[in-house]
Amino acid sequence: MNELRHTTPHPSENVLSNETSSILDADILIVDDSALIRELIGAFLQSAGYTNLRFAKDGQNALDLIAESKPDLVILDLEMPIMDGFQVCKNLRAQPETKNLPILIQSGRDTATDLTKAFNFGATDMVLKPVKKYEILARIKVHLENQILVKKLTAYHTRVASELEQARRLQLDICPTKDELKNYLANYNLDFGWHYEPSSEIGGDIGGLFPIDKNKIAFYIADFSGHGVAAALNTFRLQSWLASAKDLYKYPDKLLSELNNFLYENLASGSYATMLFFCLDIKKGELIYSAAGSQPPLIHYPDTSDEFELLSSKGMPLGLRCGWEYKAAKIDFKQNTRMMIYSDALIEVKNPEGNFIGDEGMRTEVSQTWGKQTSHEKTISKLVENFRERVGDEEPDDLTIICLENLNEYSN
Repeated sequence: MNELRHTTPHPSENVLSNETSSILDADILIVDDSALIRELIGAFLQSAGYTNLRFAKDGQNALDLIAESKPDLVILDLEMPIMDGFQVCKNLRAQPETKNLPILIQSGRDTATDLTKAFNFGATDMVLKPVKKYEILARIKVHLENQILVKKLTAYHTRVASELEQARRLQLDICPTKDELKNYLANYNLDFGWHYEPSSEIGGDIGGLFPIDKNKIAFYIADFSGHGVAAALNTFRLQSWLASAKDLYKYPDKLLSELNNFLYENLASGSYATMLFFCLDIKKGELIYSAAGSQPPLIHYPDTSDEFELLSSKGMPLGLRCGWEYKAAKIDFKQNTRMMIYSDALIEVKNPEGNFIGDEGMRTEVSQTWGKQTSHEKTISKLVENFRERVGDEEPDDLTIICLENLNEYSN
């Protein structure tokens, strides 16, 4: 004996069923001064399963009904008393709420002038009288399907935009606030300046500050390859890893070595990050740092010329080769020593002569901009202004600029 088998609909069948239901539930407004034609078109639609039908006897009546509740589609006669179909189209297209409302014209006019005028006034489509059942049903189905698609795309765009904005806020939350920078100035006598802006909604640049104890503080800058969501997710991955690696903050070389192995195991093939990680001992006035192919830091020592110097930033980018051993460098960082670290966006732009700024060009620009009497706020503002002038209308890369001056006094 054959058994009856229960079958579960394929997901695509459910989607089609839902879309068909949405179409048949659509709010359709039929506008015609002839009661006979209104009833005829209504009968066509009802026979096809449409249930949510409304009727208007002239253009003004139609606008009043639309003001009460916007339909999903309007079937509109052109020749009517009080207000004709042309004026109805014009009024609907002038309102933000109805500018994209599908308007299906049905008219006995078929001259090129009338057709052109109807579409110029905002008609979406047209069928000629006498109205043929299968033609008007086919046109209605097409435009309602388009409406459903537009609504889905709009909802998707809204959701994605909202999620990207949330991700952007999370990235900005990683950066220290102005109040937090003031606290570092008060607690460590370190004057930090910070500027971060992603290339689009979210980016692959990241930087951060980590207090270690009352005498030591760590800070870093990193830049992941690529842009957009993938690069941004990698910045969150990096920040999470760093939050769990507090014991390594005092040892930048060991930190980069272990971080490199972690990223090698977790990044997509071909992805990598450049990075600088610093540990500053304010009691000794010493700075230890390790580099992974980032832009060279700019440093200015007190009691020297106004020229900044380029420090070495050589090192294998993170995530490309497992087991790489990074090296640490130690430099003096006494009172009034200044440093600036930055992402590559700042130098990968061209000057008026058409040449890339480059590290040496940035060294010169910072030397001329960040004088002994100039605050880092004004310096950063000027550098960002120059950057935007150079990129013009082009979409820039992620931009990060971090400035630091040690204000602690040291006895000889």
